Amino acid sequence: MGVCITLCVCLVLTLFVGWKWYFESLASRTTLIEMGRKAETRIRELENLGLSTNDAKTEVEPMAPVNQPNTSVADTVPQPSSGAKDSLFPPESKIKELTLAETSDDVVQALALLDQYWKTTEWKDRIPLVVDSDRVKALMKDFYETQGASDPMPGGMISKARYQINGTEILYFSYTSSRPTGTLEVAMLRGPQGKFLIDWESLTGYGEMSFQDFRSKRSSKPVALRAYVRLFEYYNFEFSDSKKYLCMKLTLESGESSVYAYCERGTEFSHWLETDLASTGPNGFKGYLMHVSFPPNAQSNQCVRLEKVITPRWLALP
Repeated sequence: MGVCITLCVCLVLTLFVGWKWYFESLASRTTLIEMGRKAETRIRELENLGLSTNDAKTEVEPMAPVNQPNTSVADTVPQPSSGAKDSLFPPESKIKELTLAETSDDVVQALALLDQYWKTTEWKDRIPLVVDSDRVKALMKDFYETQGASDPMPGGMISKARYQINGTEILYFSYTSSRPTGTLEVAMLRGPQGKFLIDWESLTGYGEMSFQDFRSKRSSKPVALRAYVRLFEYYNFEFSDSKKYLCMKLTLESGESSVYAYCERGTEFSHWLETDLASTGPNGFKGYLMHVSFPPNAQSNQCVRLEKVITPRWLALP
Protein backbone atom coordinates (compact mmCIF):
# COMPACT_ATOMS: atom_id res chain seq x y z
CA MET A 1 0.00 0.00 0.00
CA GLY A 2 2.76 2.43 0.92
CA VAL A 3 4.44 1.83 -2.41
CA CYS A 4 1.17 2.57 -4.25
CA ILE A 5 0.67 5.80 -2.33
CA THR A 6 4.24 6.84 -3.08
CA LEU A 7 3.76 6.10 -6.78
CA CYS A 8 0.50 8.05 -6.85
CA VAL A 9 2.13 11.05 -5.17
CA CYS A 10 5.02 10.94 -7.65
CA LEU A 11 2.60 10.68 -10.55
CA VAL A 12 0.56 13.64 -9.30
CA LEU A 13 3.70 15.73 -8.79
CA THR A 14 4.95 14.77 -12.25
CA LEU A 15 1.64 15.73 -13.83
CA PHE A 16 1.54 19.01 -11.87
CA VAL A 17 5.08 19.98 -12.89
CA GLY A 18 4.40 18.90 -16.48
CA TRP A 19 1.17 20.88 -16.80
CA LYS A 20 2.77 23.90 -15.15
CA TRP A 21 5.66 23.73 -17.62
CA TYR A 22 3.22 23.31 -20.51
CA PHE A 23 1.10 26.34 -19.63
CA GLU A 24 4.16 28.48 -18.91
CA SER A 25 5.61 27.46 -22.29
CA LEU A 26 2.28 28.21 -23.96
CA ALA A 27 2.15 31.67 -22.37
CA SER A 28 5.75 32.29 -23.37
CA ARG A 29 5.06 31.22 -26.96
CA THR A 30 1.97 33.45 -27.09
CA THR A 31 4.05 36.40 -25.85
CA LEU A 32 6.75 35.73 -28.45
CA ILE A 33 4.16 35.46 -31.23
CA GLU A 34 2.62 38.78 -30.18
CA MET A 35 6.05 40.43 -30.06
CA GLY A 36 6.79 39.04 -33.52
CA ARG A 37 3.49 40.37 -34.85
CA LYS A 38 4.23 43.83 -33.49
CA ALA A 39 7.73 43.73 -34.94
CA GLU A 40 6.38 42.77 -38.38
CA THR A 41 3.83 45.61 -38.19
CA ARG A 42 6.59 48.07 -37.33
CA ILE A 43 8.76 46.83 -40.22
CA ARG A 44 5.85 47.26 -42.64
CA GLU A 45 5.29 50.80 -41.35
CA LEU A 46 8.93 51.68 -41.94
CA GLU A 47 8.94 50.08 -45.39
CA ASN A 48 5.78 52.01 -46.29
CA LEU A 49 7.77 55.13 -45.51
CA GLY A 50 10.58 53.80 -47.68
CA LEU A 51 12.81 53.00 -44.72
CA SER A 52 14.54 49.64 -44.47
CA THR A 53 15.24 48.26 -41.02
CA ASN A 54 17.91 46.06 -42.57
CA ASP A 55 19.98 48.96 -43.87
CA ALA A 56 19.11 51.94 -41.70
CA LYS A 57 20.16 52.19 -38.09
CA THR A 58 16.96 52.05 -36.03
CA GLU A 59 16.86 52.96 -32.37
CA VAL A 60 14.03 52.91 -29.87
CA GLU A 61 14.26 55.53 -27.18
CA PRO A 62 12.16 58.10 -25.31
CA MET A 63 11.12 61.40 -26.85
CA ALA A 64 14.06 63.29 -28.26
CA PRO A 65 14.32 67.06 -28.74
CA VAL A 66 12.62 68.35 -31.87
CA ASN A 67 14.66 69.77 -34.75
CA GLN A 68 17.99 68.64 -33.33
CA PRO A 69 20.86 68.77 -35.84
CA ASN A 70 21.15 65.80 -38.19
CA THR A 71 23.49 63.13 -36.86
CA SER A 72 26.09 61.64 -39.16
CA VAL A 73 25.70 57.91 -39.71
CA ALA A 74 28.76 57.43 -41.89
CA ASP A 75 30.21 54.94 -39.37
CA THR A 76 27.06 52.83 -39.10
CA VAL A 77 25.58 52.47 -42.60
CA PRO A 78 26.90 52.40 -46.19
CA GLN A 79 27.11 55.78 -47.89
CA PRO A 80 27.37 56.79 -51.56
CA SER A 81 31.01 57.08 -52.61
CA SER A 82 30.44 60.62 -53.89
CA GLY A 83 28.87 63.51 -52.04
CA ALA A 84 25.14 63.27 -51.33
CA LYS A 85 24.54 66.31 -53.51
CA ASP A 86 26.06 64.63 -56.57
CA SER A 87 24.99 61.05 -55.88
CA LEU A 88 22.22 59.41 -57.89
CA PHE A 89 20.76 57.94 -54.70
CA PRO A 90 20.38 59.28 -51.16
CA PRO A 91 22.39 58.30 -48.08
CA GLU A 92 20.79 55.93 -45.60
CA SER A 93 18.48 57.37 -42.98
CA LYS A 94 18.93 57.26 -39.23
CA ILE A 95 15.66 56.34 -37.55
CA LYS A 96 14.58 56.63 -33.94
CA GLU A 97 11.26 55.25 -32.83
CA LEU A 98 9.81 57.62 -30.24
CA THR A 99 7.29 56.88 -27.55
CA LEU A 100 3.74 57.55 -28.74
CA ALA A 101 1.32 58.75 -26.06
CA GLU A 102 -2.05 58.36 -27.78
CA THR A 103 -3.80 60.77 -25.40
CA SER A 104 -1.13 63.46 -25.68
CA ASP A 105 -2.06 66.92 -26.95
CA ASP A 106 0.09 66.38 -30.06
CA VAL A 107 -1.71 63.20 -31.12
CA VAL A 108 -5.20 64.45 -30.26
CA GLN A 109 -4.57 67.69 -32.18
CA ALA A 110 -3.09 65.83 -35.15
CA LEU A 111 -6.06 63.47 -35.43
CA ALA A 112 -8.50 66.39 -35.19
CA LEU A 113 -6.63 68.20 -37.95
CA LEU A 114 -6.70 65.09 -40.15
CA ASP A 115 -10.44 64.77 -39.60
CA GLN A 116 -10.85 68.42 -40.58
CA TYR A 117 -8.74 67.84 -43.71
CA TRP A 118 -10.84 64.89 -44.91
CA LYS A 119 -14.05 66.87 -44.39
CA THR A 120 -12.80 69.97 -46.23
CA THR A 121 -13.97 69.95 -49.86
CA GLU A 122 -12.27 73.10 -51.23
CA TRP A 123 -8.53 72.73 -51.69
CA LYS A 124 -7.88 76.38 -50.84
CA ASP A 125 -9.38 75.78 -47.40
CA ARG A 126 -6.83 73.00 -46.86
CA ILE A 127 -3.82 75.29 -47.24
CA PRO A 128 -3.58 76.17 -43.49
CA LEU A 129 -3.62 72.45 -42.65
CA VAL A 130 -0.45 71.54 -44.56
CA VAL A 131 3.18 72.01 -43.65
CA ASP A 132 5.24 74.59 -45.58
CA SER A 133 2.00 76.08 -46.92
CA ASP A 134 3.59 79.19 -48.49
CA ARG A 135 5.50 76.98 -50.91
CA VAL A 136 3.02 74.12 -51.21
CA LYS A 137 -0.06 76.20 -52.11
CA ALA A 138 1.30 76.68 -55.65
CA LEU A 139 1.75 72.91 -55.93
CA MET A 140 -1.78 72.36 -54.66
CA LYS A 141 -3.15 74.72 -57.32
CA ASP A 142 -1.22 72.81 -59.99
CA PHE A 143 -2.37 69.43 -58.62
CA TYR A 144 -6.07 70.22 -58.29
CA GLU A 145 -6.64 72.75 -61.10
CA THR A 146 -4.02 71.99 -63.77
CA GLN A 147 -3.54 68.26 -63.34
CA GLY A 148 -7.17 67.69 -62.35
CA ALA A 149 -6.13 65.26 -59.62
CA SER A 150 -7.88 64.47 -56.35
CA ASP A 151 -6.98 63.27 -52.87
CA PRO A 152 -6.85 59.59 -51.98
CA MET A 153 -9.66 58.56 -49.64
CA PRO A 154 -8.76 56.85 -46.36
CA GLY A 155 -10.48 53.77 -44.99
CA GLY A 156 -10.13 52.58 -41.42
CA MET A 157 -7.05 53.44 -39.40
CA ILE A 158 -4.50 50.64 -39.20
CA SER A 159 -1.77 52.08 -37.02
CA LYS A 160 -0.09 55.19 -35.71
CA ALA A 161 3.47 55.81 -34.63
CA ARG A 162 6.05 58.47 -33.90
CA TYR A 163 9.52 58.57 -35.43
CA GLN A 164 12.52 60.79 -35.71
CA ILE A 165 14.16 60.50 -39.13
CA ASN A 166 17.49 62.24 -39.60
CA GLY A 167 16.65 64.62 -36.76
CA THR A 168 13.11 65.46 -37.92
CA GLU A 169 10.19 64.30 -35.80
CA ILE A 170 7.13 62.94 -37.58
CA LEU A 171 3.78 61.50 -36.63
CA TYR A 172 2.77 58.60 -38.84
CA PHE A 173 -0.78 57.37 -39.48
CA SER A 174 -1.70 54.44 -41.71
CA TYR A 175 -5.17 53.80 -43.18
CA THR A 176 -6.64 51.10 -45.38
CA SER A 177 -6.81 52.27 -48.98
CA SER A 178 -7.53 51.28 -52.57
CA ARG A 179 -3.94 52.16 -53.51
CA PRO A 180 -1.77 49.37 -54.97
CA THR A 181 -0.08 48.90 -51.58
CA GLY A 182 -3.45 48.57 -49.83
CA THR A 183 -2.53 51.37 -47.43
CA LEU A 184 -2.54 55.15 -47.27
CA GLU A 185 0.32 56.69 -45.28
CA VAL A 186 0.06 60.14 -43.75
CA ALA A 187 3.15 61.87 -42.37
CA MET A 188 2.78 64.97 -40.20
CA LEU A 189 5.54 67.40 -39.28
CA ARG A 190 5.62 70.27 -36.82
CA GLY A 191 4.66 73.64 -38.29
CA PRO A 192 5.87 77.12 -37.26
CA GLN A 193 3.51 77.23 -34.26
CA GLY A 194 4.66 73.84 -32.98
CA LYS A 195 1.52 71.98 -34.08
CA PHE A 196 1.66 69.00 -36.38
CA LEU A 197 0.60 69.67 -39.98
CA ILE A 198 0.11 67.34 -42.94
CA ASP A 199 2.92 66.66 -45.41
CA TRP A 200 0.62 67.16 -48.38
CA GLU A 201 3.13 66.19 -51.10
CA SER A 202 3.71 62.68 -49.75
CA LEU A 203 0.01 62.24 -48.93
CA THR A 204 -1.11 62.88 -52.52
CA GLY A 205 2.00 61.54 -54.29
CA TYR A 206 2.52 64.91 -55.98
CA GLY A 207 4.76 65.13 -59.06
CA GLU A 208 5.81 67.99 -61.33
CA MET A 209 3.60 66.51 -64.04
CA SER A 210 0.71 64.13 -64.14
CA PHE A 211 1.66 60.72 -65.51
CA GLN A 212 -0.59 61.39 -68.49
CA ASP A 213 1.20 64.66 -69.37
CA PHE A 214 4.60 63.11 -68.75
CA ARG A 215 3.85 60.28 -71.16
CA SER A 216 2.26 62.50 -73.81
CA LYS A 217 4.98 65.18 -73.76
CA ARG A 218 7.85 62.67 -73.52
CA SER A 219 10.04 65.19 -71.75
CA SER A 220 13.77 64.61 -72.20
CA LYS A 221 14.34 67.00 -69.29
CA PRO A 222 14.32 65.26 -65.89
CA VAL A 223 10.93 65.52 -64.17
CA ALA A 224 10.35 64.93 -60.45
CA LEU A 225 7.69 62.26 -59.92
CA ARG A 226 6.43 60.13 -57.06
CA ALA A 227 5.54 56.56 -57.89
CA TYR A 228 5.45 53.02 -56.56
CA VAL A 229 8.55 51.18 -57.75
CA ARG A 230 9.55 47.54 -58.05
CA LEU A 231 12.03 45.51 -60.06
CA PHE A 232 10.57 44.21 -63.31
CA GLU A 233 11.42 42.33 -66.51
CA TYR A 234 10.34 44.32 -69.56
CA TYR A 235 12.86 45.17 -72.24
CA ASN A 236 11.82 46.96 -75.41
CA PHE A 237 12.56 49.85 -77.75
CA GLU A 238 15.71 51.76 -76.70
CA PHE A 239 16.06 49.50 -73.65
CA SER A 240 15.76 46.07 -75.26
CA ASP A 241 19.14 44.82 -73.99
CA SER A 242 18.45 43.10 -70.65
CA LYS A 243 22.18 42.57 -70.07
CA LYS A 244 22.85 46.29 -70.31
CA TYR A 245 19.85 47.70 -68.43
CA LEU A 246 18.10 47.15 -65.11
CA CYS A 247 14.32 47.50 -65.40
CA MET A 248 11.82 48.85 -62.88
CA LYS A 249 8.08 49.36 -63.10
CA LEU A 250 6.79 52.76 -61.93
CA THR A 251 3.12 52.82 -60.98
CA LEU A 252 0.96 55.88 -60.31
CA GLU A 253 -0.44 56.19 -56.79
CA SER A 254 -3.90 55.21 -58.02
CA GLY A 255 -2.50 52.19 -59.86
CA GLU A 256 -4.17 53.36 -63.09
CA SER A 257 -1.03 54.17 -65.08
CA SER A 258 2.55 52.97 -65.25
CA VAL A 259 5.82 53.28 -67.16
CA TYR A 260 9.04 51.29 -67.21
CA ALA A 261 12.26 52.92 -66.04
CA TYR A 262 15.82 51.83 -66.75
CA CYS A 263 19.38 52.46 -65.63
CA GLU A 264 22.61 50.83 -66.74
CA ARG A 265 23.67 47.66 -64.95
CA GLY A 266 27.02 47.36 -63.24
CA THR A 267 26.90 50.87 -61.80
CA GLU A 268 26.81 51.95 -58.17
CA PHE A 269 23.31 53.27 -58.84
CA SER A 270 22.02 49.94 -60.19
CA HIS A 271 23.55 48.02 -57.27
CA TRP A 272 21.83 50.37 -54.83
CA LEU A 273 18.49 49.95 -56.61
CA GLU A 274 18.73 46.16 -56.68
CA THR A 275 19.51 46.10 -52.96
CA ASP A 276 16.87 48.62 -51.96
CA LEU A 277 14.13 47.00 -54.06
CA ALA A 278 15.06 43.40 -53.24
CA SER A 279 12.38 43.20 -50.53
CA THR A 280 9.53 44.16 -52.90
CA GLY A 281 9.35 40.73 -54.51
CA PRO A 282 7.03 40.10 -57.46
CA ASN A 283 4.05 41.98 -56.01
CA GLY A 284 5.39 44.56 -53.56
CA PHE A 285 6.26 48.22 -54.05
CA LYS A 286 8.35 50.99 -52.54
CA GLY A 287 7.48 54.65 -52.88
CA TYR A 288 10.20 56.76 -54.51
CA LEU A 289 10.53 60.46 -55.23
CA MET A 290 12.78 60.54 -58.29
CA HIS A 291 13.87 62.25 -61.48
CA VAL A 292 12.90 60.49 -64.71
CA SER A 293 13.15 61.46 -68.37
CA PHE A 294 12.49 60.11 -71.84
CA PRO A 295 15.43 59.43 -74.15
CA PRO A 296 15.74 61.92 -77.03
CA ASN A 297 13.35 61.07 -79.88
CA ALA A 298 11.75 58.40 -77.71
CA GLN A 299 10.37 55.44 -79.62
CA SER A 300 7.51 54.92 -77.17
CA ASN A 301 5.70 56.61 -74.29
CA GLN A 302 6.33 53.81 -71.82
CA CYS A 303 10.13 53.43 -71.48
CA VAL A 304 12.06 56.12 -69.56
CA ARG A 305 15.39 56.73 -67.92
CA LEU A 306 15.61 56.69 -64.13
CA GLU A 307 17.96 59.62 -63.64
CA LYS A 308 18.07 59.88 -59.85
CA VAL A 309 16.32 58.77 -56.66
CA ILE A 310 15.80 61.87 -54.55
CA THR A 311 14.31 60.02 -51.58
CA PRO A 312 13.51 56.29 -51.17
CA ARG A 313 10.04 57.30 -49.92
CA TRP A 314 7.45 59.92 -50.81
CA LEU A 315 8.27 61.98 -47.75
CA ALA A 316 10.98 64.55 -48.52
CA LEU A 317 12.30 65.82 -45.20
CA PRO A 318 13.71 69.33 -44.79
